[in-house]
Amino acid sequence: MYYFTYDPWIGKLLYLEDLYVIQAYRGLGIGAEMLKRLSQASTDYYTRRGALELSSEEGRHLFRFNREELMDMAGEE
Repeated sequence: MYYFTYDPWIGKLLYLEDLYVIQAYRGLGIGAEMLKRLSQASTDYYTRRGALELSSEEGRHLFRFNREELMDMAGEE
């Protein structure tokens, strides 16, 4: 489950709340592998675009873009 939220200092955010694996596939490590791959893909995506990783030492990832990087990325799309 995911939803969009809004932070007045950052703007629109995508928040991943839960990831569900159907009963027949639980206990096989599928959910953990999906989260691992999603985390790596997200980290790669944002760092390639110039985001600074702010809190990996806490066991979670928080990225920030400066205005210049966002404008550059917008021009690529």
